[in-house]
Amino acid sequence: MKRIAVLVNGPGELWGWGRPFLRELEKVGHEVDLFLLPCQFASGAEARIAILLGASRIIHPLGFWKDLARRERPFPDVVLQLGGDLVYGRALAARRGIPLFSYSYGAKKGLRACKAVFTACEAMAGPMESSGRIHVEVVGDLVADALAMDEGEAPWRGQGLRIALFPGSRPAIRRKALPYMTEFLGFAKTMLPGAQWTVLLYPFCEPEEASLWERAGFTASLAGTGAVLAEADVALTQPGTNTLELLHAGVPSIVAVPDDFVDQIPSPTLLAPLFGLPGFGPALKRRAFRRHIGKKGFLSWPNRLSGSEVFPEITGKVSPEALARRFASYAGDGEWIAGTRKALEKIDRGPSNAASRLRERIMENLQ
Repeated sequence: MKRIAVLVNGPGELWGWGRPFLRELEKVGHEVDLFLLPCQFASGAEARIAILLGASRIIHPLGFWKDLARRERPFPDVVLQLGGDLVYGRALAARRGIPLFSYSYGAKKGLRACKAVFTACEAMAGPMESSGRIHVEVVGDLVADALAMDEGEAPWRGQGLRIALFPGSRPAIRRKALPYMTEFLGFAKTMLPGAQWTVLLYPFCEPEEASLWERAGFTASLAGTGAVLAEADVALTQPGTNTLELLHAGVPSIVAVPDDFVDQIPSPTLLAPLFGLPGFGPALKRRAFRRHIGKKGFLSWPNRLSGSEVFPEITGKVSPEALARRFASYAGDGEWIAGTRKALEKIDRGPSNAASRLRERIMENLQ
């Protein structure tokens, strides 16, 4: 059996990538050193969640370089980095004299130092290969494996349109979202009478947070995302890993980032002081965000993978009432829901059983 260092960056990677891969390693008896890397998108719940994943050792973000310097064994036999700056994986691999592997959705600096690079589907592999002049192997999407692991009782009861809402993994953005979404719900209920409104909170919130959303008029669910989405009709979400969860679950969705929430998006390190300046800093950040959208094309993964706007993306100055009207125009349209489901089925998601494929290919590369 091998000891594998798994380096994870951010809440989406920990829960959506690390969780199914660690379960796969545990099934065959491998030991795991789980490194939680520093991440500007961290939710604050990563350490608590990591304990649930069954790693032999957990190294917290501030402990990476200290652990790198330690001399006592056991040392890992191989490094797999799931997201984040490859400076960490490269440093650990060089220090221990062991091979480095990477699973990534996109190109990044340092991939040529890896023994092998893996990704979810051909639509991701192509751009990575062309930009990095490397070979990228498609093994499937770990997020699909994670979704299949989700448990819990679905919150839906009786008839009515079943609407799932994703308020974000970070406490700051959920605090910002609560009053906005409360006002949104007041308008949306009149436009979509009889609909069920469920906010997905697990696993990134504290249990007492659910009562805040309940008092605002939502149903708060602490069940796994896969269990909730299995019976959902439509969703309202932010960009991120959750758009891939919605793709795999086949749930038509609207992606929204109103200007009021751009301030909550972590800034690049070098630009953070500029964007933090009183007065015009936030305006500069919003302008930079709009420029970023113009260059990237799309915010959500289904749209990027298909090259078309399967999920409508709503950005800019959007009031709660305006968002409610836009959302209701899609969610209340049965033809749009049916057509979007068909469009989602056509998007390449890669092969199934990604965690098993990834483990097997890493072991084969070690022989």
